[in-house]
Amino acid sequence: MSIDWWTLALQAVNVLILVWLLSRFLFRPIQGILTARQAAADQLLADAQAQKDAAARTADALQARNAGFEAEAERRRAAMQEAVEGERSRLLDQAKAQAEARARQEDAAVAAQRVRMAAALEEKAADLAGQMALRLLERLPPQATTDALFAELAERVKALPEEERVALAGDAPLVVATPAPLSDAAQRGYVAALADLLPGMARPDFVVDPALIAGFELRGPHRVVRNSWRADLDDMLAALKEKQA
Repeated sequence: MSIDWWTLALQAVNVLILVWLLSRFLFRPIQGILTARQAAADQLLADAQAQKDAAARTADALQARNAGFEAEAERRRAAMQEAVEGERSRLLDQAKAQAEARARQEDAAVAAQRVRMAAALEEKAADLAGQMALRLLERLPPQATTDALFAELAERVKALPEEERVALAGDAPLVVATPAPLSDAAQRGYVAALADLLPGMARPDFVVDPALIAGFELRGPHRVVRNSWRADLDDMLAALKEKQA
């Protein structure tokens, strides 16, 4: 077999021309297109990376803001809880103080009621004692009872120190109080007896005071000498109150 070198040479030239044409009109534009597309792809990747970085920074900022919000919310919750506890404690203290005040008021009211009841009972006891005394007095001879009680009054005046009797004699106007009116003769007799005990005494005035029940009171502007059942009852009630206190 023989080789046709001219044909081979022409084919080689054709191949070279084809390669040149391809490289000139096909490969270079394609290369440019590929290069441009690669550049665009790189730019897209760079933009995507930039957006990713920006998104990451935004996410970090949002996370930091959320952390700040959570810290602020926690601080506000703690402050609110503290305020609630303080208000609760204040309300409890207020309720306790009000309860104690009500208890004190109730105790005071009970004590006042007891005092009123005791006073009422004492008043009733005094009234009852007065009624009993009047009934007993009605069974006794009036003049004998009056004379006996005046004699006791005279003894009390006589027992006073001399300076007090002198002062009482000059303590005008004197008043002799009795629970019932006295006759003129009885008044003269009692005045004479008092004049012996109180030299220089002016004649006293006689007044009626049924509250005395029985007895006498010699009253002056500055001093009083008492001998009456009313005085005895008052003394007994005062002693009873002292024992109750």
